[in-house]
Amino acid sequence: MMNRTAFEDSLLQPLQFWNTKSKTEVTALLGEETARMVNYEQRNPHHCYDLFLHTLYTVQFIDDSAPAALRIAAFFHDIGKPYVAHEKQGRLVFYGHAKKSAEIARPLLSRLGYEQLYVDSICFYISHHDDFISWVLPTEPYDRKNPYLIEITAKNVAAHIEKTAVENRSLPDVKSYELWFNLLLLCQADASAQAEYVYRDGVVIDSREHKIRKVKAIQSTLQEIF
Repeated sequence: MMNRTAFEDSLLQPLQFWNTKSKTEVTALLGEETARMVNYEQRNPHHCYDLFLHTLYTVQFIDDSAPAALRIAAFFHDIGKPYVAHEKQGRLVFYGHAKKSAEIARPLLSRLGYEQLYVDSICFYISHHDDFISWVLPTEPYDRKNPYLIEITAKNVAAHIEKTAVENRSLPDVKSYELWFNLLLLCQADASAQAEYVYRDGVVIDSREHKIRKVKAIQSTLQEIF
């Protein structure tokens, strides 16, 4: 098992360090749970890479100036996908994978030597990296009767933060600007490591640029809230 220092060093150049490792090597370094991501085909139109490569690109897209906790969260943000995957209309879907990923990551982080409060912060990022996946820009047409679609407004973002704070009372900075700003950096890195275009029946229904634009709109609302 790697130690904390070696692991964090590996995340400074994630593709260079991890993309050359076999599943056996990854198992030796970070356990079987992590190794399950290696060569795992996501079979989902939103993804152009296998799970481990998507993970490494997500880490790569975290800016060097960001806290180390974000790179750690990026590395484990999808580790739960193989455990929750199921078939739907000829593709894989991963409902609940964010919470499952945090559940799997927590003991791994403890074994790496991270203290409890730091583990809680990292797992917050992992658990909530998909919070805004179904949010929509106010300027775009969408089915306003669909309860799963939420308009990106300061009011709605503030309500979400309040609701999440109630569910995460033990995290001291759960209502801080920094925590939510960092979470959105992870969301943007995750989107940046996805497919450039998403097609359904030969028609573009979403894009990487659209996802990033939504994240930036949510980032802008934080300045109104805090």
